[in-house]
Amino acid sequence: MTHTANHSVPVQGKIRRTLAAVSAWLSALERTSYDYTQDRIDRLEQEVAGLKEELQEIRGVKPE
Repeated sequence: MTHTANHSVPVQGKIRRTLAAVSAWLSALERTSYDYTQDRIDRLEQEVAGLKEELQEIRGVKPE
């Protein structure tokens, strides 16, 4: 019996290390408020560019 008990300890250690690595990886993937703000700015800039193109088409001006 003691022989099997000794083998379960390293397995538990491997599982804990694996879970710690997965947790660290997931934490690195979490988005910050800066990421959300930057994405919003990017979308707004794309929208402005689209509106500029649409306005130029309406006015008959060639896009730059």
